[in-house]
This record gives sequence, C-alpha cells and structure tokens, in this order.
Amino acid sequence: MTGFGLGPVLIFGIVLSPVYLMLIGWLLGRPRELRLPLIGIGYLAGFTALAWGGMALFALLVDILFIA
Repeated sequence: MTGFGLGPVLIFGIVLSPVYLMLIGWLLGRPRELRLPLIGIGYLAGFTALAWGGMALFALLVDILFIA
C-alpha cells in the first residue's frame, strides 16, 4: 500500500480539532493564567494514560483467557 491514507487526516485533523481548539483557548485565552490550563492538560493526559493502561490490561486478560 502506497500513499497517505485518509484515516489519519480524518482522525487527527477533523475528529480531534475540538481538542486542539480547547487547548489553544486554554493557553491563549484571557485572562492569562497558566495554572488552570496546566491542571486541565494534566487531567487530559491522566485520563488518556488510564484509558490506554486499562485497554492494555484488558487485552492482556483476553490474551491469557482465550489465546493461551
């Protein structure tokens, strides 16, 4: 398969554009306060890490129960 697929453009360009706009609004909005946007970004990163970790553990559990 050659070329650049449409999927990454849709996911990173269109689906995640509200997240990009939210982050830009947090960081460049007025009044300029950096503490609360960093707390929000920390929450987003934490929830993302928890979701990925949970999915990894679930995949491991499925692998152990049904494959092994």
